[in-house]
Amino acid sequence: MMKKLVSVIGLSSLFFNTALLAQTAFISSDGTGTGYQQTSPAPLSRLNTLLSDIQIDKIELKSGIYKQTNALYLNSGSHPVEVIADGRVIISSDYNFYSGGNSGFVLLRGNISFKNISFLNTRYCFRFKNTSVSNVTVNNIKAFNTMSCIDFDSNISHPVSNIKINNLKSIGYYKAGIRINGVNTTDIEILNSTFDGSNAVNDIERSCHIAGISISGSAKDVVIDNVVISNNIGGIENCGSYQQGDGIVINSGVKDVKISNAIISNSRDADLDLKGENITLKNITSSAGKEARYNLKLWNNNYTCDNCYINAANSSVIQAIDAKVTLVNSTLKLNEVNKLCDLINRKANDTQVNFSRSNFSYFGDTSFVPPQLSDCQ
Repeated sequence: MMKKLVSVIGLSSLFFNTALLAQTAFISSDGTGTGYQQTSPAPLSRLNTLLSDIQIDKIELKSGIYKQTNALYLNSGSHPVEVIADGRVIISSDYNFYSGGNSGFVLLRGNISFKNISFLNTRYCFRFKNTSVSNVTVNNIKAFNTMSCIDFDSNISHPVSNIKINNLKSIGYYKAGIRINGVNTTDIEILNSTFDGSNAVNDIERSCHIAGISISGSAKDVVIDNVVISNNIGGIENCGSYQQGDGIVINSGVKDVKISNAIISNSRDADLDLKGENITLKNITSSAGKEARYNLKLWNNNYTCDNCYINAANSSVIQAIDAKVTLVNSTLKLNEVNKLCDLINRKANDTQVNFSRSNFSYFGDTSFVPPQLSDCQ
């Protein structure tokens, strides 16, 4: 009995001592200290040193503007650490769409979270390169004037997984708000976020293929929920005669993506341009807009849009290329001249669009039966 009591006391002492070891470190924009006391904050350049200390589980960035001349590669430590802003924290650089510093954070370690940080004129906010990384959370991040706020390099072959992005607001990006790529990229969540491609009027400040969210490579198991995406109008300089720009673009090779509760508008080509496998669509609002050609541009697979609201785009509501598309419990706002379906058979001859328990709103009249339905078979 005494041995058991001693063991329990020893175990309790271990947990108590571990709790005592956990520390908060401090960084400021003008810091010159070690970071171990609030009165002695470290510079941002010491972030890796603090990340390597297993006694530190939280790093506070003090209010201020942190100037970068190059990206900060985070590659130290592996234990869980939270990096959080205490006040208004802005990471700032000189990026101006087609030149400038390779700024932002490059994540070469996992088990790390970031919260309440703003990025201004940085090439990236967070970038994943060809290194195994898992368990990364990005929460309440704001970005203006970036290449892509969150970017996964196209040559990633190592596993990158369990990446959670919540409450991101990205405005004025050159390529994408979020660009996902890689061979073994899995389990990505994008929640409660806003993407607006608006930026300066000069066309050179937009990529030919701009998108709110872009997913390529062999990425899989991606969840996109409660997002607002707008104004993705591709550049025209050296971009060919067909102007691009999509709200969400998912390329061939990607699979198992769930998109729900999304409001997408004013995408030059399509609000949704999808080529991936096993993509589910639910509670989608495609508002189209002045620039939009298509609401849905769907390729090579079967797609179902459940409880979707669509305001007809300029060229056609749905362009289906070797695809079977079904709209269920949905409402489509049309007039007598809107084209409903544009069917293209390249490899198959069974491309079609079907409507189940869906309505067509003609100036508010949801009993309207559009003559354009014949174009959908």
